[in-house]
Amino acid sequence: MALGLGAATVLDLLVLRFLIRGKITQDHWKVFKFGSKVVNWGLILLWATGLGFLTYYGAFDPAKLGNEKIWAKMTIVLILTINGGFIHSVILPRVKKQIGRSIMEGLPSSHRSVFVVSGAISAVSWYVPMMLGALPQLNFSVPMGTILLAYATLLGSAILFAHALLFVVPTGRTEDASEEDVVLSAKFA
Repeated sequence: MALGLGAATVLDLLVLRFLIRGKITQDHWKVFKFGSKVVNWGLILLWATGLGFLTYYGAFDPAKLGNEKIWAKMTIVLILTINGGFIHSVILPRVKKQIGRSIMEGLPSSHRSVFVVSGAISAVSWYVPMMLGALPQLNFSVPMGTILLAYATLLGSAILFAHALLFVVPTGRTEDASEEDVVLSAKFA
């Protein structure tokens, strides 16, 4: 988990840097590309260890499968995985196309919104499972629904904060929507 969390944090900070100022260079893109591979491996390891624990509990300590914290954590990791697939299939290719420009330059507001929402989902969804793992006090004492409600509250707050950034950060020049932007908009819909 630390591998993916660390790489995801570095990538989130880089995006924030380019959101505030600076143009993406080819070297920056290489860092994004490498970092995304590290995040992928971290996510694979997270799933492998999580499923390994579930298998172990099922075979040797079935009572632990009744711990709702485990299922809340698995749900959040599933959300993280789906968001990661979206980032890799839609967001990263768009970041690559921004080489030579700022990360938000020329993007319609709907695309900027999708960028920051996916970043917020990523950040919150990496940190919450780590915090859950560090809080054994929640084992068998807090229902899954309560944990997921707290997660949704954190996620909503992060999304609101990310959107607030869009209001204070200049977006760069705007351009007419190209055919590629129209196709990208269809993917976001």
